[in-house]
Amino acid sequence: MKILAIMPFFQELLILMVVIWAFSVLLRKIGIPTIMGELVAGILIGPAVLGLIEPNEIIEVLSQLGIFFILLHAGVETNPREFVSALKKSFGIAFIGALFPFITSMSIALLFGYSLKTALFVGISLTATAVVVTLKILQDLNLSNTRLARVIVASCIIDDLLSLICFSLILSVVKSENISVTSLVLIAVKSTLFFVVTIVAGYYLYPLFKRPFQHSSGKGFTFLLILGLVFGLFAELIGLHMILGAYLAGLFFREEVANKELVKKVEDRLYAIAYSFLGPIFFISLGFHITFDAFTIEGIFLLMSLVIGVIIIQIFSAGSMAKLAQFSTVESVTIGIGMTGRAEMAFILAAIGQKLQILDNNLFSIIVFSTFLLNFFATFGLKYCAGVIKRTQAKQFKMEM
Repeated sequence: MKILAIMPFFQELLILMVVIWAFSVLLRKIGIPTIMGELVAGILIGPAVLGLIEPNEIIEVLSQLGIFFILLHAGVETNPREFVSALKKSFGIAFIGALFPFITSMSIALLFGYSLKTALFVGISLTATAVVVTLKILQDLNLSNTRLARVIVASCIIDDLLSLICFSLILSVVKSENISVTSLVLIAVKSTLFFVVTIVAGYYLYPLFKRPFQHSSGKGFTFLLILGLVFGLFAELIGLHMILGAYLAGLFFREEVANKELVKKVEDRLYAIAYSFLGPIFFISLGFHITFDAFTIEGIFLLMSLVIGVIIIQIFSAGSMAKLAQFSTVESVTIGIGMTGRAEMAFILAAIGQKLQILDNNLFSIIVFSTFLLNFFATFGLKYCAGVIKRTQAKQFKMEM
């Protein structure tokens, strides 16, 4: 009887896996990020269109695990030393390039009559950039090893970390019934305490356990899961979110602590789980909550206001800081365009807002469709800028000849 009871879930899982594989193969051929395809797939097979799969508790659990593994993998992929180096070069671009889009999208939400708590979640969801998508676009354009690409990717990484820090503050604020100076100070203290404790643990305590990780056969993957859960539960304990702990746990699993082959093995396993199994289930499940009821005249106007507002202010803010950093006008605009993409982090933060019932289904749908349009703009915008840069370089080469 128990086997029969779980059969429908395995049927749904089979449908999900077939869809994930099919979209991955198809979209890779035409050069569209698979994340976008997974969202479309969720809309098609979910309640909005075909109704093949309905949201349920098991899919919800798998989706939450997907968020955990995506952030854990993102942490492992980020080299702390390279991050600190990039921080020095790109902090101004990243900070201003995050601050102004946040203020803009939050202000637009307020102008459309949403509460401050809701507007804060709209703002933070449309601030986090798309590191993976942007890097993939740069690789397709043969720009991934250029100085320009390094600045764009570093700025996106810093932008995402700043978004996570701001998210921890916003989450504490929206969970508080009464907001006062005292409560805000307490929130700041708790957030600071979390980052101090986890960073100290990562840098000083983690290396004490490095002996088992000196060989490629070490149990680094299991230990990293334990650390991610410990950091994540600590974050939850003080009123933050588990994803912060997952990211920081991954950040400190580095080659100074573990065998190089073991680190690569752990990265491969995390990538497979995060982007071939649990992560895609999360992205598809987002499509289950999409509703076309959001696309009233007011909803479409809000959608276009957010997209156009973010594009203009992102290019202006990040591009202006890049210009101050001695980049050419074309390079500055390219950096600004490179930071307009929105993907994993935006979806994760928006999904958390929806789960907390701060974002309703209509607003959640508008945020998701906004990321679609922003990613398409980033893709075609970067392709156009790459062509301009290559033509400019060719002219300069001829002049030097």
